[in-house]
Amino acid sequence: MSTIGGLNFAMNQTELLQAITAHRQYLDGKPGGKILNLKGAMLSGVDLSSLSLQFARMAGVDISHGRLTKSLCDGADLSSADLTGADLTGASLVGADLRGCNLSLARLDGANLERANLRPGQQVYWVGGERRLRESPSDLSGAVLHRARLVEADLSLATLAGADLTQADCSRAVFAEADLTGANLRGTRFVHANLNSAVLNNARVDGANFDHADLRRAILLNVDLSKATCRHAQLADPVAKSAQEEMTRMVGQHLAWIATNGREGKRLELTGAALAGVDLSEADLSGAKLSGCDLTGADLRGTKLCLAQLDRARLRDCRLDGADLSGANLARADLAHANLAGAKLGAMPIRNADGGFTGRAWPSDLRGASLVAADLSDVDLREARLDGADFTGADLARADFRGTDYVNAVMGGAKLKNTKLMDA
Repeated sequence: MSTIGGLNFAMNQTELLQAITAHRQYLDGKPGGKILNLKGAMLSGVDLSSLSLQFARMAGVDISHGRLTKSLCDGADLSSADLTGADLTGASLVGADLRGCNLSLARLDGANLERANLRPGQQVYWVGGERRLRESPSDLSGAVLHRARLVEADLSLATLAGADLTQADCSRAVFAEADLTGANLRGTRFVHANLNSAVLNNARVDGANFDHADLRRAILLNVDLSKATCRHAQLADPVAKSAQEEMTRMVGQHLAWIATNGREGKRLELTGAALAGVDLSEADLSGAKLSGCDLTGADLRGTKLCLAQLDRARLRDCRLDGADLSGANLARADLAHANLAGAKLGAMPIRNADGGFTGRAWPSDLRGASLVAADLSDVDLREARLDGADFTGADLARADFRGTDYVNAVMGGAKLKNTKLMDA
């Protein structure tokens, strides 16, 4: 049963087939034809393979984990649609409206998205009874686009982290400010493409063609462009920025993201980036995604990392004294020999949409983390999740472990002078 167009229209399989048949008649100009309207329909797992769905109205439809293989969806409205994990192998989406669409983990092998619109869509949300709008970028993270055709498609601000675009044709496409972190771009064509301010950290570009592409202000940490073709490409502004300056710019975007609750700016997402020795002291990186990053020896003194994702990050010898890591995810992170003196690793109070406290809190997660020989003197670890954490040889003087599961942590040789392990 499905809700179509918000009209509580109940649709069973027979009715869906009738609607598709009527759409085919509409496309052929036959009597009784009617354009297909699946706006907001819940059709998860449905098989719509090899169908003619050109110009169909499917905004907000849920076809997650469904099949649209070899279907013709040219000019269709799929804005804000949920196509998570869907199979669109060989599908044609020429000129389709895919703004704000969720295509994460979808298969688009050989799909044709020429001139498709994948810019951010608008999402409605409510605050205190007031209707508000915010931009929702299209999500293609982890999607497979082998040999897909994206010529002149607009993917501005889209998320393509971890996507596989091997041998895809992205000529003249727009990827301005898009996130291509860790993407597989081997043999991909970006001829005359706009990648201005795009993030390509850790992307694999062997055999990629960036001829005449605009790569100004692009972030290219751990990217070896010598393995790609870059004839006549615009690679930098007249005055090249250092990695540290680029980081400063990204932090500024992140601050705007925090200040406007995501309406402006851009969240700092640098999964797996090599940032050893970077200076981010006193910066506000609350909510940043730094999973798996190498921050060895980085200066994070006084940095706000509340609710940040640092799981599996390498933070050996890192300076975190006075940092605020309340509610941060540090699961399986390597903090050996790090200086966390006076840092906050307690729970982060949860607020509601109006900014008021809910009375609940999000604990910091250090499960499986290595804190061998780290300085955790005067650290606040109240309510933290410590199962499997290794504090061997760490300085835990005056640290506050109240409310934690420290009994499941390793503390051999740790200094426990005046350490608070239990509630008074």
